[in-house]
Amino acid sequence: MKQLELLSPSKAKKEHGGSLAIGKRKTHRPLSIKKPVHLVLKSPLATGKRSLMRHRPLIEKVIARSKKRFGIRVYEFAIVSNHIHLLVKGYTRIDLQNFFRTVAGHIAQEILRRCPLNENEIQQTGGAPKTKENKFWQSRIYSRVVSWGREYLSVKGYVVQNTLEALKLIPYMARKRIKGTG
Repeated sequence: MKQLELLSPSKAKKEHGGSLAIGKRKTHRPLSIKKPVHLVLKSPLATGKRSLMRHRPLIEKVIARSKKRFGIRVYEFAIVSNHIHLLVKGYTRIDLQNFFRTVAGHIAQEILRRCPLNENEIQQTGGAPKTKENKFWQSRIYSRVVSWGREYLSVKGYVVQNTLEALKLIPYMARKRIKGTG
């Protein structure tokens, strides 16, 4: 007799972070070393001189250095004015977690070092320049485990479309948001 599964594979949690995490305690981030992961890092402070598009070379350098250091494969990435999309795969859970932390931390540190917050912005973010409340990223990194095949191709196309829209090569097309990213 086969043991019944508590959660069927279709009901297993695949998403974590982003707007899904607001007002909730930290939980175990679902990750897979056999499937790609779609990441979204979003920042309300990434406007004007801190726009992520203006710091594209820095961001590309941080991603390249981190993927080499942790053995992460980056299938696709898009740098838009206030957010970054990554489609990645790692060989161990620890490597993926270290990659997430390093990329997010180094990008935020470098951009805030180059373009520090003024007094008005510090008050809006909730404190002195070096307090925990003064975060560059809006919330925890949004991540979603992506199945190979149709779902992978769909997410990859979405990331490429974001890049083309950011570079103004195609017009922005309003679309249904991916749950939890914003």
